[in-house]
Amino acid sequence: MIMTHSSEEEMINFFLFLKRIYVVLLFIILEAAAIHYYANSTSYTRAKLITASNQVVGGLHAGFSGVSNYMRLNKENRALTEEIAKLQNQLQSLVTKDTTTSHNLTPTDTTLQKQIGPYFYTAAQVIRNSITHQNNFITIDKGFGDGIEEGMALITPTGMPVGYILKCSDKFAVGMSILNREFRASGKIKGSDFFGPLFWDGTSYEYMMLSEIPKYAEIAVGDTIVTTNYSSRFPPGLMIGTVESFVLQEATYYDVRVRLASPIGALRNVCVVRYADALERNTLENEVTGEIY
Repeated sequence: MIMTHSSEEEMINFFLFLKRIYVVLLFIILEAAAIHYYANSTSYTRAKLITASNQVVGGLHAGFSGVSNYMRLNKENRALTEEIAKLQNQLQSLVTKDTTTSHNLTPTDTTLQKQIGPYFYTAAQVIRNSITHQNNFITIDKGFGDGIEEGMALITPTGMPVGYILKCSDKFAVGMSILNREFRASGKIKGSDFFGPLFWDGTSYEYMMLSEIPKYAEIAVGDTIVTTNYSSRFPPGLMIGTVESFVLQEATYYDVRVRLASPIGALRNVCVVRYADALERNTLENEVTGEIY
């Protein structure tokens, strides 16, 4: 058989390639032979190798399953948030219907209607969230087109306040996080009437500060801190966190360090809360005091 010049060059290149890798190739062949000999030497070694291979395969399956479960869990969490928002709205409808159709309302019923009835919930997904700056913000995937407006509250599906809306576009909205030096709200000790301003001191993403709690207030580590009915953004009674520590200032009031109920860094889904009477209330209060609470 007559070889052409091109085929001779191919053969030469092939042998040169084998020459370059023959050490590695020889090592692989010897390793394979050694493993084969070791694996077949005794039943004990065969069992060990089978066990080891099963562990490796099992680990790979577990890793892929973990990734799959995480992706599925994210979808389930969003669906759960939407269901919570739907149930909250149904609750508001029932409360409003009961309080507007009844002719024998007690003072307790009227209070319940004012505090719970006017709030409406919309589920949203967090698409951007910062916790490492002095002024942090939250971006969600809902905007004007979904009924979102400036000033609406942001809370977790479990009901912890996390911020409020600052600006909207048709499809998106940006809110001020509670981890923002400009954030202001009010909080109180659950089960009491002692309240004060709630703010972030910029030191840790796990804590807020509650100030101006009178010195004669009964307070203890572990007490629950909730929102008050003084806010036109947040529904009253939402759990903010628990008392971590407190210090008496100027022998007149306490500064309280509050551990947040939920980690803000893990925020994935939120409910946007609209207070139906916010415009009327804010307009009136702003005319008188120049402030919006």
